[in-house]
Amino acid sequence: LIRQFLARFGAPMPATYELFDDEVLRRANALSFGREQLPTFDLANVRHVLSFGADLLGTWNSPVAQSVGYGQMRRGRPGIRGSLAQVESRMSQTGANADEWVPVRPGTEGVLAMGLAHLIMAEKLLPVPPASSAVRLLAGWNEGLADYSPQRVEEITGVPAGRLARLARRFVGESPAVAIAGGPALAHTNGIFTALAVNALNTLAGNIDRPGGISFTPQLDVAAAVKAPAPDVPPAPALAQWSAALASGSMAEVLFVDGVNPVFTAPPAWRVRDGLDKVPYIVSFGSFLDETSVLADLILPDHSFLEAWTEAVPESGAQTSVVSVAPAVMRPLYDTRATPDVLLDIGSRLQRPLELPWKSFEEMLAASFGALPPATPDVDAWTDAQGKGMWSGTLPAALARQSAVAVNAPAVAQTYEEPRFDGEASEYPFHFLPYPSSTFFDGSLAHLPWLQEMPDPMTSAMWSSWIEINPSTAVKLGLGEGDVVEIASTQGAIRGSVVITPGIAPDVVAMPVGQGHRFFTRYASGRGANPMEIVAPLTEPVTGALAW
Repeated sequence: LIRQFLARFGAPMPATYELFDDEVLRRANALSFGREQLPTFDLANVRHVLSFGADLLGTWNSPVAQSVGYGQMRRGRPGIRGSLAQVESRMSQTGANADEWVPVRPGTEGVLAMGLAHLIMAEKLLPVPPASSAVRLLAGWNEGLADYSPQRVEEITGVPAGRLARLARRFVGESPAVAIAGGPALAHTNGIFTALAVNALNTLAGNIDRPGGISFTPQLDVAAAVKAPAPDVPPAPALAQWSAALASGSMAEVLFVDGVNPVFTAPPAWRVRDGLDKVPYIVSFGSFLDETSVLADLILPDHSFLEAWTEAVPESGAQTSVVSVAPAVMRPLYDTRATPDVLLDIGSRLQRPLELPWKSFEEMLAASFGALPPATPDVDAWTDAQGKGMWSGTLPAALARQSAVAVNAPAVAQTYEEPRFDGEASEYPFHFLPYPSSTFFDGSLAHLPWLQEMPDPMTSAMWSSWIEINPSTAVKLGLGEGDVVEIASTQGAIRGSVVITPGIAPDVVAMPVGQGHRFFTRYASGRGANPMEIVAPLTEPVTGALAW
């Protein structure tokens, strides 16, 4: 609806931003498999999971669904108990539940994946039938794996060669096994390399579209369903370029802000606040005053999710296409209005009406579901979906989102580039990891007091932010539990109290994102520190995603 509104008005496409997004993984999947979306992992039928940074049981993707699958993997099959190995530089909630925790140097996770492939090939751990497509794949792999010998992988990653061999044998021996990449492992300037390396490792093990492996949920083309072709206009630039254009005063006279707080979550070097200050008129659909909506000239608060239609097209988690929908379960408590209905009303009131084909968002939803195949001959899809909360089935070809063109993932993944970090190592000897909070995620939930009161599962801390440091590092610096320290980068400095934990590499310090708000209700304002204030504006070059 937003894209149709902007295209008919003659405005640029919407700029979207989420701090902890998965654009790197989506782009890698497009290159590897022709599907620019998150994969579906069949955890219930897998025997071994090798996770590269993905906090499956904490904050990454869909932790509830993944925890259900993890429970099935562990205890749902008589006589079979699946295993989990976690590769990361700071112990996550998933790492704390793993059978084996493998610490690596930040940004080298992809090298470890390529080293596993090297050993699988060199030791002929995979039985491959002759004259098959797999033979050709393995031949292609051999050309690029020589640079990933166990000795070189140990030098780069810090993982001993003997442990690498055990990981390789376990990945092949406990079949079906699946490799998963996400979270901090892909939040580097070389994130595409890591994602492609893990994708290629899964391809090598034959994990694609089989039980216990990975697959891709068929996606509904919503524009085709509502018979409103996608606008043929260039996509919006990344947030850094978008805010720079705004700061130059040459881009927008009116700006709508919906469900995003980039002033809080973006690096200061992107000058988002400066860009917003140059926009003459800002409209926010936020329900709470935060660092971004406080700059608005007009606030049109949206309904809560209980007061409005909610809909989604899940990109992963099922073998068939799924489209969910649910009506409001209560009347609005206050003078609010659903954002999509506001847009439709504005579009009809303009001096030159936009001629959008729907009078309300409910009408647009009905049109979307009306194009889907009926559940039964006597019940249409829209009626059936309202009763069940969703539609699921096989999409007609005309309604399925088209796949991208895949390339040879092993060939792409063979070229390793070291991750780039900001600042000279002699002056800034530590790596800084601002990780998603298990309660606040990116800080958008910090205004809820019951979440502020919830103890962090790894540290038991509440109502605060903290800095995690390795015990050997604490001894070297003369620090004790609870000491207040300053973390400085080329971008600035923040302070916090020390939490000493063995689950972090000696050259890494970590801090949860979520606290440090200046404007976000009385429960979140002025509490703790915001680690994003000292993050450098490095990006992954292929997608433009922030290398946080």
